[in-house]
Order: sequence, then structure tokens, then C-alpha cells
Amino acid sequence: MKWIIISLLSLAFTIVDYKIGLEVTRITYGYTVYQLMNSIPFNVIYFCLIFLVELIIMRSLLKIRKIITVLRYRKNNLTT
Repeated sequence: MKWIIISLLSLAFTIVDYKIGLEVTRITYGYTVYQLMNSIPFNVIYFCLIFLVELIIMRSLLKIRKIITVLRYRKNNLTT
């Protein structure tokens, strides 16, 4: 269940980042590159790449949270 939630959050962030990335590409590199980015092969690769990066970030945040929880628990045990 946890991985389903993480995947759905990653997908939501991916959609937002995907739209922002396309607009930044259009503004920065012009309409020709924007049209190329909207072609199917580039679209699929770009979307998958963003999704994987978002998924890795979410997994890393969960690991960091676990580490902080363990350290906090150890600190509380040492002081009592």
C-alpha cells in the first residue's frame, strides 16, 4: 500500500514537472525545440525520466525519515 501511495504521489509530481519542463523548454529554446519535445518518442522518454527521478526522490525522503526517527529514538533512550 505504501508503494502505491508513493507511486501516485510521484505521478502527480511528474505531471506538474512535465508541464513546467515543456513550458520552460518553449521559452528557453524556442518553438522548434518545443515541437520536437512534443513528438511521441521524446514525450515518452521525457515523461518516464521525470517519473523515475520523482520516484527516487520520494524513496530517498522515506529513507531519510527512517534514519531521523531511529536517531531520535536512540537520543531519547540515551537521555533517560
